[in-house]
Amino acid sequence: MLAVLFVGIFSVASAADSPNAAQLRGWIEAMKATPRGPFDQIRWFCEDGTRLLPTPGACKPHGGGYQHGQWSDRTLQLRAEGYRIANFYADLDIDALLDEDPTLAPLAQMIIEQFLVRADDGWILRQARFYRGAYQEEGERKGARALLQRLSTTPSWSDSRYLLLRTAAVSLAHGAETGSVRDVRQLSATLSEKIPGFKALRNQIHSRMSAGDAAAVRVYATTASSNQAEFEHLAQLIDEIYALNAEATIKSLVATLPVETPLARHLAASLDRWGDLATKPTKKLTELASSLSLLRDSMNAYPEARQRLHLLDTSLVIEAEYFALLGSQVSVITTQSRRARLEFLRSSIDALYGVGMLSKRQLGALKNEFAQLDVAPDVATYKRAIDYLALAPPWATQSYRLHFGAAMDTLTLIEPKAALFVQDALRGSPLFFYAQVTDSLVRDANALRGVRNEIFGENAGGGLRGLNPGLTRGVLRFATAENNTQDFDRHGIYVLPETVSDLPPVAGIITAGEGNPLSHVQLLARNLGIPNVAVDERLLEKLRAHAEQEVVLAVSPGGSVRLSLLDDSIRTILAQQVPPTQPVIKVDLVKLDLKHREFVNLNELRASDSGRIVGPKAANLGELKVQYPDAVANGIAIPFGLFRDVLERPFEDTGLSAFAWMKGEYLRLAALPDSAERRIETEQFRARLERWIAASDPGPEFRTKLAAKMREVLGPDGTFGVFVRSDTNVEDLPGFTGAGLNLTLPNVVGFDNIYRAIAQVWASPFTARSFAWRQSLMDTPEHVYPAVLLLQSVDNDKSGVLVTREIDTGSADWLSIALNEGVGGAVDGQSAESVRVNRNTGVIRLLAQATAPLRRQIAKTGGIVNLPTTGGDEVLTSAEAALLVDLARGLPQKFPAIADAQGNPAPADIEFGFLNGELRLFQIRPFLDNANARSTAYLHSMDLTDPNNAAQSVDLEQIP
Repeated sequence: MLAVLFVGIFSVASAADSPNAAQLRGWIEAMKATPRGPFDQIRWFCEDGTRLLPTPGACKPHGGGYQHGQWSDRTLQLRAEGYRIANFYADLDIDALLDEDPTLAPLAQMIIEQFLVRADDGWILRQARFYRGAYQEEGERKGARALLQRLSTTPSWSDSRYLLLRTAAVSLAHGAETGSVRDVRQLSATLSEKIPGFKALRNQIHSRMSAGDAAAVRVYATTASSNQAEFEHLAQLIDEIYALNAEATIKSLVATLPVETPLARHLAASLDRWGDLATKPTKKLTELASSLSLLRDSMNAYPEARQRLHLLDTSLVIEAEYFALLGSQVSVITTQSRRARLEFLRSSIDALYGVGMLSKRQLGALKNEFAQLDVAPDVATYKRAIDYLALAPPWATQSYRLHFGAAMDTLTLIEPKAALFVQDALRGSPLFFYAQVTDSLVRDANALRGVRNEIFGENAGGGLRGLNPGLTRGVLRFATAENNTQDFDRHGIYVLPETVSDLPPVAGIITAGEGNPLSHVQLLARNLGIPNVAVDERLLEKLRAHAEQEVVLAVSPGGSVRLSLLDDSIRTILAQQVPPTQPVIKVDLVKLDLKHREFVNLNELRASDSGRIVGPKAANLGELKVQYPDAVANGIAIPFGLFRDVLERPFEDTGLSAFAWMKGEYLRLAALPDSAERRIETEQFRARLERWIAASDPGPEFRTKLAAKMREVLGPDGTFGVFVRSDTNVEDLPGFTGAGLNLTLPNVVGFDNIYRAIAQVWASPFTARSFAWRQSLMDTPEHVYPAVLLLQSVDNDKSGVLVTREIDTGSADWLSIALNEGVGGAVDGQSAESVRVNRNTGVIRLLAQATAPLRRQIAKTGGIVNLPTTGGDEVLTSAEAALLVDLARGLPQKFPAIADAQGNPAPADIEFGFLNGELRLFQIRPFLDNANARSTAYLHSMDLTDPNNAAQSVDLEQIP
């Protein structure tokens, strides 16, 4: 289910009689319309737990307390289901909040609720905000202030969770409040929904807000027949932003700081220059940006909670002035020279870091890239550097998804507008203007190289990034929280929030979050020529405008992207193209040895056994274990022959063996015309076969021999766990990867559990998803044989995937690596650290920072536990990168040559891990592109550039 993706690890409904999402959304809509909203009455909530009627001083004999609304039965049930709505801060138990399971993201949900209240005309408080006594503002502010002070002095909140902390300070009223850009955006959006004629002015405020917009709102209000108070409030908020006095706020902070601290010295020097900066907006932007950066860096220098909150509040005021000044200057900046724009971006990244959108590592990586542009670069260097600077918006998006993704996806199930939280936050931040200026340079760099990214005829600049090349047509569809992925249309082009680990066959993929380029789904899509594109959040509205329309998605080998509506001219082009060659899976029946029916110690297997008695997973690992004995765990292989032995048994009441029945059914189905009837009958056959295999029992002799082999190789029962891994004869082949299609059951402990798991793994090639991806590619579909690898469980501090070349350019000088903390890192589409490591210099080039909120670790009692990640900026260390470089260098001498379907050398795709700095190896396969996708004439025409202009110099003083 996609619901699992949208909600993350958290399962919203656990009770069998829990209301479904549609019912819960109905409850939310009812709360919006009822006078008491989420409450049923007003009560005093006393310190000793007593609840009393709302009479003056009722809680005094009970140790004090607070008066506010009492949650209704429906509100209580929603909260029990995991939805943190109708929150109070006056009597919030902060200790209990901090002790909650962080995977439930309680604080993030509470922050998003504040967004919904502002952006949706009060949301569930639409009527209840007028319910006298439901909230006591002074107590709410006091409670929010106490929460923020506590968080600011809690380890990690001022470091890895700084963005979450700062967003809480923006969202929660906790002192003398002033207007914020987000308040303006959210209120103007609410008014636009109520009064469609206000939309043009709303668009102006959202894209280029200026001080004059307050007057424009007041003028518009004179023409409106309602909502006068809201219009005046909006105008006042805009006035407050442009009346903000960052100078006075900084003076107030400096007066409280020890004079010799770096922050005090910096801010004092800034105040000395303040008068001069008033007439120099570019320099003032740089000054404000550096102050934001230093305020963040100084948080831990001041241990007192009140002081830290003072720093946060000062940061918010400086950001508001920075944003307002940017709004008046961005139209000027985007008409200036390349160098002037680059200088703006150079200072702007300090602001992005200061507001928590970038990490220290990302800040350093971007600053290093500017060094490439200090002298006149050539066109190739200029484009490469600008493309790198354009990574900041997706990095910032992923930072928000790290902290708010699970909470946003949870609340989206009951309120679709919760899905707009990240988008709103990004557009109301300095990133909004950074992206505008970056886009102008991306367009410039693309034009110099003859490249253009298009979305429905418009230049998309850096908003589209090609991940896998390919050309396809299909209906543009948006995945929703309740979609079952198995219901996806194989001819659809799907817009996903991030990479989906259980994605069935589709025509094309557009992801709002890249996940990582080396996940199983990405590898499979690349192998089959399915185009895959990452899209910035800001372009999602343009995509949504064309939902359910037939479109064409083209991604060139060079990374150019073109998304267009299907029309006659495109039809003509498509008719002239050769469709992507789908690899045909041919089983080598001569090599196949089904008579081998003895368990095999992993260290006895070699690569040559692949396709003979076991699949490539076990055979290749056996080869690696010879060369790298300490890096590969012990294991036992259950060969193909033992699965064939099961297939030789009678199948139900057919009078045939399972194999004979299966072969006959394949022949019968192949003879049917391609129709809905054939698809229905094929699915019935598949499901029947899967159920029978999953319920099969290999028998007492199998059980006895397996127990003896496990004692011999792995030790006494219960002292170890194993990963029960499917290892078919139709995966990791020279022409077909099949990555992630079949089942791996992690860390199964206890003989009986392992024994039961074997049949599940045998059945996994016949699940709907695996069958759909693979079966149409086979010439002899009855000859699918799963071996099983029982690989001893080894915990990992981190794990991931290594490809022994640069996957975008094909350069052999660079290794492509994606990894995450814990076991199974990167393969399931998590938002992983993605880096390139130079074989010759060891230089690590950051492409994406790991932003998965959870890591998976092995549990001693069996299975996997999900724990919060450490939140560090770096996963792969330089020492570990050096070990991977050594592995890649030595592999050609130690491992048989890896080739593609044509017999050409292919890069290796290696799954690895590290435990206490020591390398572990789990799998090796060929890394496969789709040759036809890279040779399609239309796609190559998108990359036609002058080969001579790459070396031409770019004049940075020129206005592009």
